[in-house]
Amino acid sequence: MKYIDSKKLSETQFKRYTGISWSTFDLMQLKQQTPSKGRPPKLSIEDQILLCLSYWREYRTLFHVATSYGVSEPTASRIVRHVEDAA
Repeated sequence: MKYIDSKKLSETQFKRYTGISWSTFDLMQLKQQTPSKGRPPKLSIEDQILLCLSYWREYRTLFHVATSYGVSEPTASRIVRHVEDAA
């Protein structure tokens, strides 16, 4: 589920889907806001966090998570590592 779709969820639904509250998600988003050089990422910061949360929450393989978000498996792996390192 992309960020634009998740914004429609209530607090309870969002917590059931991701395992965290909206306030925790906002804190994670603030920690990820680092200026970067080079090519802009295909996924927004919010989508990167949701990708990582769905990987942790649902125990899906990186292949399945990557396919859901339209990125390659190595890219999904890099995103998960990046989000984990920032947390």
